[in-house]
Amino acid sequence: MKILKLMAAAIGMLALAACQTANNPTAWGQIAAGVATVVGDTKIDPDIERVSSKLAAYCVEVQTAALAVDLFAPVKVQQAAIDARAVVRTFCSSPPTSVATAITSLAAAYAAIESARKGGGA
Repeated sequence: MKILKLMAAAIGMLALAACQTANNPTAWGQIAAGVATVVGDTKIDPDIERVSSKLAAYCVEVQTAALAVDLFAPVKVQQAAIDARAVVRTFCSSPPTSVATAITSLAAAYAAIESARKGGGA
């Protein structure tokens, strides 16, 4: 129950922070790091690490598939393909090993998507 309350507080903090970060997507990383500190270690951290390790083993294949989708996707799906590549690249560069690192990974993925949309990388 304590974890649920902490997670609810973390989600609330992230939702409220959306107003502050509307024009600065990299600020999400700072907010997520603070939330991750509050969350700390959880019982599911070993499960996250195990799943993350399995997924990381397929990063090259997933990145190749994301690139192929980006190249061959219809125009109306290309933005989703660009977003997907940014998320995959972020995850593969630093796979999460706990709830805390998963939160910061989500913030990094969000920043990568915003950067890709603004032409800062894809």
